[in-house]
Amino acid sequence: MNVKKLKILAVLVNYGDEQINYLSQVVNALKHYVNYEVTVIVNSNIPLSIENVDTVNVITLDDYQLLPLTCRKVIWDNRNDYDIFLFGENDHLFLEKHIDKHIEYSKILPKNRITGLIQYEENDKGRYYPGYHLDFEWDFNSVEKHGGKVFAHFSNLHQATFLLTKAQLLHVGQKFDFIELVDDITLPIRIKNKVKRTLGLKVECPNLYSVKCKVNTDVYKYAGMKKMICISEFEDNLIHHLPNIYIEGLKGRNKLRSDSDKMQNALQKLLSE
Repeated sequence: MNVKKLKILAVLVNYGDEQINYLSQVVNALKHYVNYEVTVIVNSNIPLSIENVDTVNVITLDDYQLLPLTCRKVIWDNRNDYDIFLFGENDHLFLEKHIDKHIEYSKILPKNRITGLIQYEENDKGRYYPGYHLDFEWDFNSVEKHGGKVFAHFSNLHQATFLLTKAQLLHVGQKFDFIELVDDITLPIRIKNKVKRTLGLKVECPNLYSVKCKVNTDVYKYAGMKKMICISEFEDNLIHHLPNIYIEGLKGRNKLRSDSDKMQNALQKLLSE
């Protein structure tokens, strides 16, 4: 008896030709899922010819910082035609287990919770977590148990991707306009900034995340669903940032305090709560 496979829409963003090799790896992985039927769409500023990509949308913009946002429109336009929706940058390697786990966790988490992923890089010296920097930290008071699994909240909402079931996508669409970025700046801050500009003073910048980052962080920040990481199955909830530019210190990226020891110490503390 043939079991009908769930349908995934994977919409990826690509800019330029520097990371085509990573994009090819990501697409190849998606198209080799066993238990899902995957459609891959790439929004790019240049034409592409990559095996297994179903559609390439070549998009011209005045501000290419907004190119990732165009992926949200593609997802929203197809909201009734798929079961699972995936957005990703061209260098984050989605594995089939990420889909499996997201579906599993979505069944046991309360509706005001949503599962997420942690980015990692690695080389022969170990592993590195580029999102674990500056003042971003685990909330050590956020530990929850659901379905025999342990979850906790990590304060950096950015993961350069998101994964949503159809129900979650429709829920998000009820909370804000899915095809537009949420404006972080409240009216009181706008008024204060107007006065400060008049006086020649520095204005407040309440946007914690960049325009590109907000394509995914909006989902976790403004949809009324607290982002939780399953820490009892931590290895299953890591997503590889393929370029390894942070761990290698390439292109001006510097290690801050994001090494494996720091992460493991935090996980031990969380799991002992």
